[in-house]
Formats: sequence, C-alpha cells, structure tokens
Amino acid sequence: MKELEHIRPYQVLGVADEFPEEIRFFMPQAQGSGSLLSIESLLLIKLMRITQPKYLFEFGTYKGLTTRLLLANLPPMSGVSGERIYTLDLPSLDDVHFQGTDVDLAQEALGFERKYLQEQDRHLVKQILQDSMKFDGSQYAGKFQFIFIDANHEVAYARRDTENSLKMFSQEKGCLIWHDYGHPEFPELTKYIEDLGKEMKVFHVEHTKLAFHPRGFNIQPRVVR
Repeated sequence: MKELEHIRPYQVLGVADEFPEEIRFFMPQAQGSGSLLSIESLLLIKLMRITQPKYLFEFGTYKGLTTRLLLANLPPMSGVSGERIYTLDLPSLDDVHFQGTDVDLAQEALGFERKYLQEQDRHLVKQILQDSMKFDGSQYAGKFQFIFIDANHEVAYARRDTENSLKMFSQEKGCLIWHDYGHPEFPELTKYIEDLGKEMKVFHVEHTKLAFHPRGFNIQPRVVR
C-alpha cells in the first residue's frame, strides 16, 4: 500500500535545475504562523525552478508574502503572456468556519496592502477574492503546473481546495503543495494529507510543514550512512 513518504530537504534541493544560483529572498515575519519558514521558502522556490510552471495558483493570499516570493523568482517563459500567478483569498469572514488561529490571520489580511503589490511585475498576478468553498476549479481545468494550498486549514476547506486543485492541475511537469502538514492546531488536515498519500505519491519534507505531490519529476534518493 502507498503511504506518505518523509524525506530530507536535500532530496529536493539536490535536484538539478536550469537556472543560475542567484534567487530573491525575503526574510519571513517574526511570528509563529501565517508565513513560511526560511527553509520552506527555499524549498518552494526550488520546486518552482524544477517544474518551470507557465501558470501558478495559490490558495490563501494572506498578506501576499508567498505571492511576492513566487513572483520575484518566477522563471521567464517565452510565448506566455498576461497574468501567470493566480491567488485566491477571502473577501470577508461572513459564514466562514475556521479552525485554530486561522480566524485571527484572516482578520489581519482584510484590508492589508498585499506585499506583491510592491513588485514591478505585479501585473503578472491575478487576485481572486472569493470564499474557496464556493470556488469552481473547473473553469481553469488543466491550466496550472504549480499549485500551493495554504488557505483555510479546516479540513472541509482543505479537501475542497485539493479537489479543485486536482481539476486545475496540468498533465505537464508540475507540483501540488500543501502547507501546515503536521501543525498541532490542524490534526485533521494532517490526517487528510496522509490519507491522500495512500492514493497518490505525496512527500513530506522533514523539519518543515510542507507536503507535496510531484508530477513528471523525481527527487534525489536518501543517503544512507
């Protein structure tokens, strides 16, 4: 039976890509939640470099920190025009059920001038304001090669976001990524991702809260010493 596999960061970072070593990096916020760890930011950039996506989708804009990170390191793509990063967030908190501290983070994000708006290439970002429980991914069937799920962590929302992601996920080389696997506030989310690992290949990167499903590429083997 398939099971979610726990891997080390070097098994992702060691995969060859076609880009120069320089990246743009932003120091994560000094807070316990709502942003990526430094190693998670590096892994996200690396997965983007490996997959070289034409189009990306992010569930959970929050303050636009991850959106900015992806935008600043977006691989150039000839023949692709218009918006390339689509990011979805709540327009309001009405009728939304939250788990843990998510409600506080969602409240913080309302009315916040999102960080990606400071970037010169901000025109490449399409902001969608909609409750993801009401979002229909079939309108973007097969469009995205890179999808990052980090929105409402209540398991019904995570399931809905994942189901929509699988509709939108391209058959080309790509990556579907979940954040907050293993977070103590969201045990149902962790179990849901582990259950997904019985149906598809899912890796969890140790010492992070990132889990991902790769399509069309392999990670480095684990070194046994």
